[in-house]
Amino acid sequence: MSLLVDVKARLVDLRSNGWEELFAEVKTFCDAKKIEIPSMNAPRPRWGRSRQEKGIMVTEEHHYRVDTFYAAVDAINTEMDHRFNEVSSDLLVCFSCLDPRNSFSKFNVDKLVQLARIYDADFSGDDLSNIKDQLQTFIHHVRRVDDFTGCIDFGSLLS
Repeated sequence: MSLLVDVKARLVDLRSNGWEELFAEVKTFCDAKKIEIPSMNAPRPRWGRSRQEKGIMVTEEHHYRVDTFYAAVDAINTEMDHRFNEVSSDLLVCFSCLDPRNSFSKFNVDKLVQLARIYDADFSGDDLSNIKDQLQTFIHHVRRVDDFTGCIDFGSLLS
């Protein structure tokens, strides 16, 4: 989850501070390929308007910065919000508690009980009432037994 927070922070930074660097790279590329760059102060019709329609005019810079660059970064941010909404994020945090690396250092009984409640249809009433005790027994066992100390993923639990 911390990686998701970092990516979202980078997107905010990119939106706030990334245009100049990107535009400089584009100019360098265009110069190297002998591609003409339009004047960024030149007017143009705003996207979504026909050229015959005397609609809203914007500069080339506005078109590329706001209508293209900002719109792309905002679309990525929106898609991440949809894919990683609060419920999804909670699920990811709960599942990360099952990571066997470093003797299950991220193991969190309360988060795993929460996960079991989310998937309560997969558990009987007795299972749900006993799960906290069973998880506490499990973590004590795997941290004590040498066979589990080298576990780095679920596949290594099987061997």
